[in-house]
Amino acid sequence: MLETLRPFQLFFLSAGIAIAGSIVFGAQHNWLFLSCCVVVLAAGLPHGAFDIYIIANLFQNKSFALAILVYLSLIVITVLVWWINPQAFLTLFLLYSAFHFGDSDCPTETISYKASWGLSIIALPCLLATEEVALLFSVILDTEPLPIIANSLSYSALPAVLFCCLKATKQNTRFTTCALLSCYALVCLLGGALIAFSCYFAFLHGPHHLRRWRLKIPNSPNMGIYLISLALFAGIALLTVLAPEINLSNINGLSNNLSNGLVNALDANAIRYTFVALAALTVPHMTFLYIASRRN
Repeated sequence: MLETLRPFQLFFLSAGIAIAGSIVFGAQHNWLFLSCCVVVLAAGLPHGAFDIYIIANLFQNKSFALAILVYLSLIVITVLVWWINPQAFLTLFLLYSAFHFGDSDCPTETISYKASWGLSIIALPCLLATEEVALLFSVILDTEPLPIIANSLSYSALPAVLFCCLKATKQNTRFTTCALLSCYALVCLLGGALIAFSCYFAFLHGPHHLRRWRLKIPNSPNMGIYLISLALFAGIALLTVLAPEINLSNINGLSNNLSNGLVNALDANAIRYTFVALAALTVPHMTFLYIASRRN
């Protein structure tokens, strides 16, 4: 049964390092917040950049150009929605992400299993690191902490985890699901939400996605993926440095150990614009990936 965990050994290794580091050094440091942003970008941009090959595989000639136009339009629309109503955008994006994680990580499972898996990934940090999640949301929205979003999601965490473990179609899948979610929950509890999600996104979701689509679309050149990723990373880094600084005096009522982790506006900028940039890229990514998965 332990053989079923082999494909996820990178995730378990990263989680072990994160837990050990959190115990030894603590989980609230400036460099840690920035490092998590870099890890998420380093993992997210290449697997998002692969979209160009997925789109090329789906559409040809004029249809390809139109698909790229739609892709770019979705990026613009995402940023506009965030700009006009960031709270509504954050809620919808989290729910859409839960759907995407379930559909992408578990393509052969039932719809109910996919939904519960994706909701577990989003809701467990809200349950086990509620205050940190509220802080992160307040930085993203540039407002005082709004615990209502984190609290609402936290109530669904345990039902989602239990349902996910029970709805697995095979015994081996059930064991793997329980092991992965237990490990993820432990990192949330000891290391915090940002560290746990970085481990999941960078060492489980991202590699799993790339491996699956490389098999479906072989001979896709690596150079193009990394050049696109490098360009996007440079753009986000430039935005983080040049964009207006976030006024951290708006964020009141935080415990000292959390607020100390965000003592300068560069940290807040890094978190906020990393999230917004990834969200703007992720919405069209999730949309076209869903179309591609239904056609393949």
